[in-house]
Amino acid sequence: IEEEARPDVIERCYWPLLRVAERRRFPIGVELTGYTLSEIERLDPAWVAKLRELIAEGLVEPIASGQAQLIGPLVPAAVNAANLRLGNETYEKLLGRRPALILVNEQCFSRSMIDHYIDAGYSGFITDWDNAYLANPDWDPALRYAPQLALGPSGRTLPILWSLTVAFQKFQRLAHGSEDIGAYRQWLDRQIEARAPTLNLYC
Repeated sequence: IEEEARPDVIERCYWPLLRVAERRRFPIGVELTGYTLSEIERLDPAWVAKLRELIAEGLVEPIASGQAQLIGPLVPAAVNAANLRLGNETYEKLLGRRPALILVNEQCFSRSMIDHYIDAGYSGFITDWDNAYLANPDWDPALRYAPQLALGPSGRTLPILWSLTVAFQKFQRLAHGSEDIGAYRQWLDRQIEARAPTLNLYC
């Protein structure tokens, strides 16, 4: 996306997120890098003000991903630590708080990231179930809806909130008009019938 298109992206993509939470009165999670949050503050400070308001009302849960959406396992530990620290500084400056949850950037997970997340003060993280399950085919598929703890190299643990590749792909196709709303609702009903306590529709 070209830089000159950013105001249009804020108007067409970011504002509707907040309007959904405000009008429907149900909470949503909104993930932003520190850089993205800073850019929106520069271009449309009213959006950040509304975000703070909805966070205070409990209608938006901010989700972190560091100052930049870098792929953690590909950079040195010091870069990861700095990225999370700088992101937290930006969240605290612009939102008045740091998020409790962090998204695994680009869904590229490594156990080494768990200690970074704990050291940065996060109480849980979001990562993709489908890739983890591919690497662990002996897991019970029902675990994708169950509370889980990830074990870091230091022996410390951190709760996981699973995202599902199929869920976000279906939601994306629905948004682009290539998925029928009826078929999508049937799929969603099946997930609810499976007693899913949480389901990331798009991640």
